[in-house]
Amino acid sequence: MFKSLIKPRYFTCLQPRYLSTTVRLNQFKDWKSLSKEDKQQFITGYVELFQKKHPCSKGNVMNKQLAEGMYEYDDTPYVFGIIYNEIRSIALGEPNDNEGESILSDKEFANLLYK
Repeated sequence: MFKSLIKPRYFTCLQPRYLSTTVRLNQFKDWKSLSKEDKQQFITGYVELFQKKHPCSKGNVMNKQLAEGMYEYDDTPYVFGIIYNEIRSIALGEPNDNEGESILSDKEFANLLYK
């Protein structure tokens, strides 16, 4: 009796394809699929946001030095790709190494990700 009342088409969000990891992974682009301009824009945004969030951190000097010649040499330092992918994995709820709270788990860093 109850079987006929619950039709799968009314609960499409509960179908396995919506619960799979593949759908969640497609929510944000990964670093290698971004264009060079998108990568440079992420790096600029990340450096500015990190400095705003952690003004006294020594990481600000390192981030600025790594990003310094980016436009001049038409390049994107890959270390920021590692940071991007880590922010992405935290935003998707599957951190590899970051368990709990960390600097990169701040929601504002997730806003820098590309969909």
